[in-house]
Amino acid sequence: MSASRQDQRTGPVTVRFAFTPAAAYVRAARLVAADVASHAGVVTGLLDEIRQAVGEACTRAVLRHRDCNIDDLVRVEFSIGDRFVAKITDNARVMRAQPEQRLARPDSGGDARPNDHDAIEEDTLSEEITLIVLGGLVEDLVVSGPDDERGTTVSMSWPLPGTAPSGDH
Repeated sequence: MSASRQDQRTGPVTVRFAFTPAAAYVRAARLVAADVASHAGVVTGLLDEIRQAVGEACTRAVLRHRDCNIDDLVRVEFSIGDRFVAKITDNARVMRAQPEQRLARPDSGGDARPNDHDAIEEDTLSEEITLIVLGGLVEDLVVSGPDDERGTTVSMSWPLPGTAPSGDH
């Protein structure tokens, strides 16, 4: 049955949507991911992994938007071709791994309160843990950015039945 689905496709299929950077919408993104993956023919045993990975990546994007006071939408893209690919893109152009850039505030004369530093370290650690969790869930994980036009993109892919394993997407 999965092979016939594969044969009916004439080319790659892409589903795109965006959501307000709020935790309430992460659940919807997880459900859409599982539904699209299921329709793509992804093995049932991988659907929970996909749901969890997309949830982690979307939560990361929401937190990055919150931390940078960005109201722009978080962008999500699912592609079905040789593999099922999920891409979650935020608009935060600053990496948390560089907290010294965020410590200096114009209104504080560059002096950060100890609580600010602790909060930044906690956020950085939280993001690192999220990436470790994603790395444990997804064999094919790429995090790119930030760049001048967008923040970071978390790209993950899973095999589809009847296709050769590949790291390319």
